[in-house]
Parts: sequence; structure tokens; C-alpha cells
Amino acid sequence: MVARAILSFVALFGAAHAFQLGTPVRHGLSSSSSPLLRTCLHRSASSSAPTVSPRLRSLRMADEARAVGSRDSGRHMEDTSERSEAVSDIYKPFWEWAAKTIKERLGDDLVSYPIPDGYLRKEAMVGKGKRESLAWTQSYGYQTKKMRQIRAAHVNGGASLQVLNLVFFPHMNYDLPFLGLDLVTLPGGHLIAIDMQPLFQTEEYKKKYAEPCMDMYQKHVKNLPWGGDFPEEAKQYFSPVFLWTRPQEDKQVETYVFEAFKDYINKYLDFVEAAKPVTDPDHLARIRERQLSYLQYRAEKDPARGMFTRMYGPEWTERYIHGFLFDLEEKMESGEYKTGELLPCSDPLNFQPTPL
Repeated sequence: MVARAILSFVALFGAAHAFQLGTPVRHGLSSSSSPLLRTCLHRSASSSAPTVSPRLRSLRMADEARAVGSRDSGRHMEDTSERSEAVSDIYKPFWEWAAKTIKERLGDDLVSYPIPDGYLRKEAMVGKGKRESLAWTQSYGYQTKKMRQIRAAHVNGGASLQVLNLVFFPHMNYDLPFLGLDLVTLPGGHLIAIDMQPLFQTEEYKKKYAEPCMDMYQKHVKNLPWGGDFPEEAKQYFSPVFLWTRPQEDKQVETYVFEAFKDYINKYLDFVEAAKPVTDPDHLARIRERQLSYLQYRAEKDPARGMFTRMYGPEWTERYIHGFLFDLEEKMESGEYKTGELLPCSDPLNFQPTPL
């Protein structure tokens, strides 16, 4: 298997990120055979996909050419030879802890974020013969007065695929970084990307958001060594405290990765609590430009595209990417989103899997 994707990864998936790393993963995998170290997804449910706008159709034409039949089309889901035992759900404890923490720390300010019809949960059969199994994608979405969108995508494909992608997007009147946590398990091993992805690469910004995290980073990087280089174009979206690693054992994920996951979320929520809204028009314009640049890049390079296309088809996949995972541009074009305002949503808060 291969690891040429980890750009939040992730968020992951995401964001951390969605990954687009060009180096082979452990166990002799090469990036040319990579199938889905991709992460950054969510939202699934009905078989009928919502209508796609003309703008998204034009984007999709280029995207589908790359996604359908490509080397990154999710074929890893047909091969579990490198993973002798299926992990029932390695990231379930991560999500349960995150859900509890989000509820407790954001309190009454937390409300649901609208998820398009048909994307709350999605299921599909993957693999062949004796290895055929049910895979599912469960999406979660929330918002607050400071967070434009907090979204999670939990994907379970048995031994072939385990993913949790959790991303925090601030409103455009805050200079907060994005928090992306992309956790991916494939037959060949694990791909982990955790980062407070910066809006700006200035020394002032690093001093404000990276330096307070350096002790935390040093604590975890000892047990989670650097996972390899990644494209030059992606470096503008990562911070000096970017954890990118490829653990070989499940135990490392269940212990070292879990501790880093908890620490980064708590530290980020500390930043959220202390954040003050930006009022300077020039600074607001720069924040807007950087947020849109990041989201456009993530939507274009989303490494999960091939996997979702193979599992659920191109129509569902493109709508999921542009209509939920990276939906800011669409929400702004339609007039639905206005800086600092919540989107209308009457759905009750949900932190549990949704049966079809």
C-alpha cells in the first residue's frame, strides 16, 4: 500500500488534513500504488444524491477524470493481506472522547451544523469474495459563535480501512488556525496527521499559536517520529508543531496517538476560549483570502476522493466534498454564510452513529 496522501488532515481526510505525501509507507508500499491514505470525509446516508450546482459540475469533470479508474481509486479495500486481523473500530474511543470533550468545553454555545440530505450516513459493500464486507461513513457537524464548522467523518471498512477525520474551522472574523486530526489505518499500517494549520506563516502568527504548543509537540514527537517529506506546495498549510507519523503497531495508535489527539484538541479549545474577534477591515480581508485558499486547495487535492468514488460513486463524492467537507465557498456564493453568523439548522445535536 502507499502513502502519498496526508493533507487534513485531514484532518483526516483530514486536516490535518488531507495528505498528499509522495513517499512510500512502511511494509514496502509505494506511492504509485497508493489507494486511500486519504482522509477528510464525512456525511453519508441515502442513495439519491442532491443536485450538483453548475460550478460544482465543472469542477467535477476534472476531478472525476482523476478519481475514476485512477491508481488511487480505493483498490486497497480489496486487499487485507498485510493486516492479519480485522480491527473492529480502532478510532471509536477517539471519537467518543472527542464528542464528550466538545460537548463539555463548548457547552450551550454548541449547536448542530447542517449536513446535506443523503450524507449523514452512507454504506457500501467493499472487497471481493471471502473478504467482502460492509463499509460505512458516518458524518457529524457542529457550529458555535467562534467555530464556523466542526465536522467529523468516521469511516469503517473492517481490516481494509479505519478512518477518523475531525476538523475545526473558525469563523472568518477570528485569526485562529484550523485544527485538523486525520487518523487513517490501512492494510499496510497507520497514517497519522495532527496539526493546528496556520492561516499565516509570519513570525508573529507563529509566536501566537505555534510557540505555546512547542512543549506539547516535543512531548509527543518523541514517540511519533516524522513520517516523511511532503510536497512544497502543501508546506504553507502546516505549522512547526505538525505531527505526521506512520506507526507500525495498533498499540502505538491506541496509546501515543490517542494522547496526542487529546492534547491537541484541548490546547486548541484553550485558544478558542481566549480568541477575540478581528475588526480591522484589512486583517479581515487577509483572513478571508487565506481561509478560501486553504479550502480550495483541500477540495482540489482531497486524497479521499478516489476512495469515496469507488465506494459511493462520483456524484455523491463530489457533492460530499464541495457541499459538506469544504463547503465555505459554496455557502458564500449562495449567500447562506455571513461572517460570524450561524447557519440555520433545526437538527438536534447528535454524537452517535445514525442507523439507515
